[in-house]
Amino acid sequence: MSADQGPARFFAWSSDDGRRLETVRVVITERGLRASGYLVRVGRNSFGASYSVLCDAAGRTRRVTLHSDSAITERGLSLTRTPGGPWLDGAGKSPPMPDLDLALDVDFVASVFSNSMAIRRLGLHQRLGQESVVVAEVNFPDLTVEPVVHHYRTIELTEHGARLRHQGPNGHHELSVDSEGFVLDVAHLSYRLR
Repeated sequence: MSADQGPARFFAWSSDDGRRLETVRVVITERGLRASGYLVRVGRNSFGASYSVLCDAAGRTRRVTLHSDSAITERGLSLTRTPGGPWLDGAGKSPPMPDLDLALDVDFVASVFSNSMAIRRLGLHQRLGQESVVVAEVNFPDLTVEPVVHHYRTIELTEHGARLRHQGPNGHHELSVDSEGFVLDVAHLSYRLR
């Protein structure tokens, strides 16, 4: 472990019906956050996916790499954003979508962890407040990306974290986070195993 690297954290979530599992390893340093995770969903539209995320010290997502497999397709996607610049595809070509310029965070559909990035960046696990953010939302298994607005509102600070309300394209959800802003559970959808 390098001098500026903090201890790694490992999280796992299961959906309430047991058909989705997500694991992620997170390392936080003075330079930012690094996360690598896996997401598996079985049943209708089954898929498996891996992802890695790099955020800067201010919590802004700088690089995302994803790989997705299903019975229908196998895809890969890499996006990078320079400070103050546009999102670029992995080959460094033109932005995949100019509307993504407003997105400082990414959100992976079916991922619990990705909610943690906006919550942590905005500090909503430490204060009462509400924020609306544009995220670069990635859909699985086809890895399409589109700008989507997510709304977060902290409704209660607790001894060990906070409770928030989240509204996005898939509806309204209440979620709880720990003292570091990592999601503990999404009511009636997912819960943290570790």
